[in-house]
Amino acid sequence: MSASEGIDSPAGSEGSVGGVSAAGTTTDRDPGERPIGYWLKLVDRLIDQDVDEVFLRTGLTRRHWQVLNMVRDGVSDVTTVDSVLSPFTTGGAARPGGHAPAVSAEISDLQARGWVAQGGAGWEVTVAGQHAYHDLLDAVSLSRERLAEGITREQYDRTIATLEQMARNLGWSPGT
Repeated sequence: MSASEGIDSPAGSEGSVGGVSAAGTTTDRDPGERPIGYWLKLVDRLIDQDVDEVFLRTGLTRRHWQVLNMVRDGVSDVTTVDSVLSPFTTGGAARPGGHAPAVSAEISDLQARGWVAQGGAGWEVTVAGQHAYHDLLDAVSLSRERLAEGITREQYDRTIATLEQMARNLGWSPGT
């Protein structure tokens, strides 16, 4: 297999998922023949859908969850929260001027729900927010368990290490 065969989608694979085409017909392609890019995009999309369903029931988004987690972990400044989450909110591009427009709506919503409040050192998670966090954590944990079902810890660790090495091969380094 050439390097481009491992990255680019093979002809005819567009629009098919798990051996079934977008039209609903079974494809003849062996799953092992699909390139890594196909599997990465498919799994990413399915993870997003599964996690989004968890939050849809609560009227929240994944960004709410990320913000609540960060504030709970002690990041109390909105600009810092925004900076840390910027790879997820802007495709990794920095916003000029250090403004925090990407998470201000989520902070406002969490505040309106009574889950975060402005304290002496910045934003803090309230008692109600702690309860909500634990309820959401239970639902997110079930989603994560479903994702890892049938996969050993060794397989999971090997997959993570492989993906990290691929990212490094393409120029990524920790902290970037």
